[in-house]
Amino acid sequence: MALIELSHATKAYWTDRSKRRARIVLDDVDLAIEEGEFVCLIGPSGCGKTVTLNLIAGFEQPTRGSVRYRGREVAGPGPERGVVFQEYSLLPWLTVLENVVFALDSCGAPRAARRDTALSALRAVGLAEFADQRPNLLSGGMKQRVAIARLLAMDSDVFLMDEPFSALDEQTRAALDASLFHLWRERRKTVVFITHNISEAVLLASRIVLYSGTPGSIIGQWRVPEDLPRDAGSPEARRLHAEIRDLMPASACSFAEDA
Repeated sequence: MALIELSHATKAYWTDRSKRRARIVLDDVDLAIEEGEFVCLIGPSGCGKTVTLNLIAGFEQPTRGSVRYRGREVAGPGPERGVVFQEYSLLPWLTVLENVVFALDSCGAPRAARRDTALSALRAVGLAEFADQRPNLLSGGMKQRVAIARLLAMDSDVFLMDEPFSALDEQTRAALDASLFHLWRERRKTVVFITHNISEAVLLASRIVLYSGTPGSIIGQWRVPEDLPRDAGSPEARRLHAEIRDLMPASACSFAEDA
């Protein structure tokens, strides 16, 4: 049984108050994600990638079809499915450590161990020395590492990541990609990661899922070999990049190349 399973998942939104017209943004998507996979969702803007993530997170419900986690229908959010958003989501009046502890408070973790658990998670992302700083003193990359630390502290089974590094400069983004990939190989959490960047997907994923334009549907999938050199300049990575680019909807190609 797959850890996460979308079956004929369709999502539509009403476009008028009378509810006579609807816009379909996700159309009949079948997607099974196994435990321990790193799945990158890629495709043009508005193709339903974020909607897919929201359905898995339980923030939204499908109009038709189903979304299951460990065989059960997803009825709402849960700490086992943690989310890292594109926008920074730290509480500015709390310190870095307090932000991680707050996440543990909200999911009912044992009170006595919360501080130690939070510190351990911050060490894992290289931020233990910044535990007493407030978010306004952190760079964008550091803020996203705190968000990842929250999921590690909560011991979420699934990391749902919606373009978490897209607002960062290229050097910081590359460093965080490498850090995330190392954490995944070490802990084998299940990761669902949205990106517009083909190169980023090739360097991170164990599987890449390509969406069409609106309404979004899956038009291609690639298994990325475990032994693929995680180097954009390697012949294997370049070959996979070209194969995905050739199938990418034309409206997304230039953005996917430059993102």
